[in-house]
Formats: sequence, C-alpha cells, structure tokens
Amino acid sequence: MRRMNKRKSRRMPLAKRRARRRWPDLRFWEWLPQNSVWRRRLTLASGGLTVLAVLLGGMYWFNQADIPSRMAAAIRTATIDATKWAGFSVRAVYVEGRKESSREQLIGALNLAIGDSIFEFDPAEAQSRLEKLGWVAEARIERHLPDAIHIYLKERKPIAIWQRKKKFVLVDKSGAVIGQEGLSRYGDLKIIVGDGAPAHAADLLSMMEAAPKMMERVTHAVWVGGRRWNIRMEDAIDIRMPAENPENAWRKLTEMEREFGLLKRDIIAVDLRIPDRMTVRKNPRKAKISKTDGRT
Repeated sequence: MRRMNKRKSRRMPLAKRRARRRWPDLRFWEWLPQNSVWRRRLTLASGGLTVLAVLLGGMYWFNQADIPSRMAAAIRTATIDATKWAGFSVRAVYVEGRKESSREQLIGALNLAIGDSIFEFDPAEAQSRLEKLGWVAEARIERHLPDAIHIYLKERKPIAIWQRKKKFVLVDKSGAVIGQEGLSRYGDLKIIVGDGAPAHAADLLSMMEAAPKMMERVTHAVWVGGRRWNIRMEDAIDIRMPAENPENAWRKLTEMEREFGLLKRDIIAVDLRIPDRMTVRKNPRKAKISKTDGRT
C-alpha cells in the first residue's frame, strides 16, 4: 500500500498576510491614478475652497477697513461713465398727453438732464413724483434704449372751482385738487364752497345739468354741515336743498320756476329741506319800503 504524503499547506504565513493588509505608504493624492477623473474633480474642489476662503477673508478685511462703500462708489461712477461713453445717455424726452401741465413742472419732477446715464434714471421714482403734480392723474414712463425717455400722461379735467381760505383752486370729478395753475382759463366753472365740497361736486353738477337753463343762473353752491347744499341763484336767492333726494327738490324748483316764475319774484330764499313742502322767504327790506310807500 502506497503511503500518501501530506500536501504542504499553501496558506500564506500570518506575518506576510498582515503586511499585505497595510495601506501603502502614499500621500492621499497618490491613491488615485494620474489620469483619474476623481483626482481632477478633487483638485478643482480644493482650489475652489481655497479661493472662497481668500474671498471671505478679503471681504472681512474690507468691512473692517470701511473699504466697500468707497469701492462701491468708485465702481458705480466708473460704470456710469462707461455707459455714457457707450452711448447709453439721455438724448431725448418725449411726452404724450400733456395739455395743461407746464414744461417746467415736468422737468422738475423728472429730475433728469440731457446727457445723464439712461440706466441711472429710475422710472418708478419719476412716475411717483409726476403723479404728485396737480394736473397729472396718471403717468407711465418707459426707457427706450439707448437714449430716449417716453412719458405718457393722463391729465385731470376740472369741473369746478373750490373757494378755500379766500383762495380759488380747480378740482376734478374725483374731488382731487388740481391747483391754481390755469384758473383763468376755467372762469366759467361753478364755484363751490365749504369743507369737503370737492368730493360732492360731481353729484351736484350732474343734478343741475338736468335743467341747463336753471343751472346757468347758479352763481355758487355751499356744502353745509357735510350733508347738503345751499345753492345761490343769480347771487340773490338761496335755495336750501335737502340732504336726501336733492334731485327731486331740484326738479320741483324747476317746475315752479317754469310755471309761476318763482325766482323772478321778490324773494331771498326757498327752503326745500322738508319733503313735499316749500317755504319761501320774501325780501324784508323791499317789503318795508313798499309798506312805507303805501302809507305815503
């Protein structure tokens, strides 16, 4: 019987196995192949972090030295000069819808001069200033590169003259005060008096327009107690209108004038404040004179 020899173990000695488990004595970057994509990415990332750290440190130093404000001002000036040199400066301003607003008012509100950088001009701020002008109800401003500003205006239309603190100003249908500019051109408008009168002027005029001939005889109207109107006819007769349904009272007055010539009589007031009732007040001075003449 053949004797079988034991096979030699091919197992590596423990010392060698431990030696092979050790990481090679290489730097971190040498773990990756020379042409590895990951190596390039890690290199870029580390470079970016380095640049970021330098920028943050520089910004901190700038803030401590109060350099940002000075640098910002210098950069802004240089940028504006560059835009002007490139042709982006205001050469023309076009205005549409202007009839009453004066040229001087518009120029002052725009705060703009020919030759200014068109990028330095702020349309929103200029629009806000324009809409504070009495005649301007709405404004729209556009920059048309490279060198033009376009302005579109919607102006107010005056409907009455408001007497306030011994001064006369124009007002529009919304009750907004336009001002005294152009007042001489609108001398035919009705005069209203009293606190809060402009807000109710449109309703008053709409009511009176129903009887144009009667409206022509109206001198002015006074807003009383924040509730109703006293209408002055031919600067001689006060018509005391009611707070409720003044249209009906105005219609009744018109009918009385047409049928009986009420306002041609020697009276100084007509009270229409009580519904379905009319109170007429005669002129006491003329009545006294007539009575004296009768005695004679």
